[in-house]
Amino acid sequence: MCTAVTFTDKKSHHYLARTMDFSFELDTRVVSIPKNHVFDSLVSDVSFKTEHAFLAAGQEIEGYGYSFGDGFNEKGFAIASLYFEKYAKYSAAPIDGKTNLASTDLVAWALGNAESVDEFAQKISSINIVDVVNPVIMEKVPLHWIVTDGFGNDGVLEITESGVHFYRNQVGVMTNPPEFPWHMENLNHYNNLQPNDFGSKIYGDFTTFWDGPGSGTRGLPGDYTSISRFVRAAYVRQYSERENGLVSLSHILNAVDIPKGVKKKSDGLSDYTQYKAILDLDDQCYYFMKYGDAAFMKAFLDSNSDEVKEFHH
Repeated sequence: MCTAVTFTDKKSHHYLARTMDFSFELDTRVVSIPKNHVFDSLVSDVSFKTEHAFLAAGQEIEGYGYSFGDGFNEKGFAIASLYFEKYAKYSAAPIDGKTNLASTDLVAWALGNAESVDEFAQKISSINIVDVVNPVIMEKVPLHWIVTDGFGNDGVLEITESGVHFYRNQVGVMTNPPEFPWHMENLNHYNNLQPNDFGSKIYGDFTTFWDGPGSGTRGLPGDYTSISRFVRAAYVRQYSERENGLVSLSHILNAVDIPKGVKKKSDGLSDYTQYKAILDLDDQCYYFMKYGDAAFMKAFLDSNSDEVKEFHH
């Protein structure tokens, strides 16, 4: 369970930021991938090559290479994958004439082969996501994806039983189930939210007093469900100041950060924010903070490098 937001500050810097919320312990690291790098898909006998250098966060799968959850490339295109259980529906088998990928391959493929949201949307028809088991977590991984670019375009890709759907993301937010259009419709039920306090009201001969600072946010959901995180992230993103994107986003992510122990699954494991990331698409910088850290690590993309490089604290 994760939350992702896009953001543009007053300096016209474009960002993608996200929390990675998961109960399975992920050995995540930031990795630089050069042009012309070849990835082996989790789909048997499938590989793909990158046209663009990129910087991304993920894990190394023995025998296959890296699998990434989010990142950006040298062209300013960025993507993040989020869990989409019960709704994601992929192909049962490869399809001839398509680029057949596992759901966890798509971030690397997109970063290596798309320059913009528009190009990504055009290339979706050439992709077939195959339902295969991921050897790290030993299950089929249901995902959907948020994309953005340095032109300020945002989108969401969801593959469900009803087909492949690409949506323009008008609010720059994505969480988990239900489907993206449902979240957008649900925002209509929070039309009362505002940054300013409400004034007094008159009921008969009685005049109410205001409820103190913050009364305009009465009803803003504070729980950790996907539905509530979507509304909370959309509100906080909308009204946060935009002088400094990095500062604003660090606070926006704090609004949806899940501390360890407060959200437990039926198996007793704790879903928590294993890392937070802020991707600056203009300065080509990846800001990365693991759960136990108090500050972001910075990693810059060197698009001229021809080597795979891991970044550590």
